[in-house]
Amino acid sequence: MNLAKLYADGRALEQSLVDEAAARLGLHHAPVPANDNDLDGVTSRRRERELERREAIREAVASKPVPAAPRSSVPATAPSPTWPGLIHSGEMVRRFTPPDYAFDGIIQAGFLYGLTASTGTGKTAILLALAALKARGLPLGDRDVPQGRVVYFAGENPDDVTMRWIGAAHHTGFDTDTIDVHFVPGVFDITKMFDHVSAEVQRVGGAAMVVIDTSAAYFTGDDENGNVAMGRHARNLRALTTLPGSPAVLVACHPPKNAEQSNLLPRGGGAFIAELDGNLTCQKTETGTVKLHWQGKFRGPDFKPLHFDLATVTAPKLVDSKGREIPTVMASLVSEGETRARRETARKDEDLVLMAIQNMKSPSNTAIAEYLGWRTPDGQPHKRRAQSATTKLRLQKLVELLGRDGWTLTARGREAATEARATHARSEAASAIVANLVGKPKRTETERTGGYGEAGNG
Repeated sequence: MNLAKLYADGRALEQSLVDEAAARLGLHHAPVPANDNDLDGVTSRRRERELERREAIREAVASKPVPAAPRSSVPATAPSPTWPGLIHSGEMVRRFTPPDYAFDGIIQAGFLYGLTASTGTGKTAILLALAALKARGLPLGDRDVPQGRVVYFAGENPDDVTMRWIGAAHHTGFDTDTIDVHFVPGVFDITKMFDHVSAEVQRVGGAAMVVIDTSAAYFTGDDENGNVAMGRHARNLRALTTLPGSPAVLVACHPPKNAEQSNLLPRGGGAFIAELDGNLTCQKTETGTVKLHWQGKFRGPDFKPLHFDLATVTAPKLVDSKGREIPTVMASLVSEGETRARRETARKDEDLVLMAIQNMKSPSNTAIAEYLGWRTPDGQPHKRRAQSATTKLRLQKLVELLGRDGWTLTARGREAATEARATHARSEAASAIVANLVGKPKRTETERTGGYGEAGNG
């Protein structure tokens, strides 16, 4: 903002009003100073006439209204200046209506949420999975999901959204012709078209959930990292919670460039997140799942992270002009028990790989898989399983790759391998004891009591 220019424009407007007033009064209209100090030393008669002239001009200027700025075609996003009234505590409580949950314990109706994740983490696939569950009234794991209509704004890539929707329909068994989900393909100015959007949502009977895919696609400002512009953008998105049905609104967001996974906040910083009721996040985990939780802000009780699998799928309706299948991505919820089992398996794999590298001389991933007997269904060494373990161990600084020579343990890795070996030995010993107990013949009553009937009876 150029303050000098604003000041100059203001002075010019003021002088134009002075000139107009002076002309209307038929007075000499030289510029009128802010005060009358310049008349010091002027003869009393001249001073009196000049003061009268100046006072007349000032009164004329004060009586002329300043022209109003032209009204913008975009509705104001600032709060209404209307006085809300002073109400008693009891009345305040009586007016309160507790919000319902769109997804029990996580997403509340009438609230605005961001879903922030790096590119390729599965935002769209997960949002489509949630939309299908909401429209069908199916539970999200053990969480209740009341059935409700969904409106999905597919602004970033409508074709990709359509392909994923076709794949999800085929693999989860819903009919795209009857499921209560409505799409808005393409980008437009939500603020300018809000009344039209509201009328369309009213026409279909209201909405319980609205998805914006993505925030960036519907941003109409100049700087997506600017606090002021992004704060305004968030307030415009919040207006969607007032659509017929008071829907929960989920907005797919991108984090700042090169953001750490522990700091997944939407672009726009504090101004954007301040307008959200919660910032949900998606992160890839060491077990290959995508974890849905939150960072930065969440209104409501905390909840256990949810885990999703991302799978590449095909469908009969998803083919190109030559009849070839087009792969797409689908998200599906992983149960809490399965998540725990995968985590335990991943830890065991890491321990086994540490011990294998300790026993071998700079092995490759293929050699590690061969050594541990890990095979794919077609009998080949399961190189990908070994690679998953070595990648995680490398992030923990327990192993390092010596160029083409293969993997070796770091100092910390050697300590971890020794500990893993001890843990493995204890586990093997415990398993042997259990196997021995299970396989041992059950003693007869005579053997158990020494021939005296019930133990303790003489």
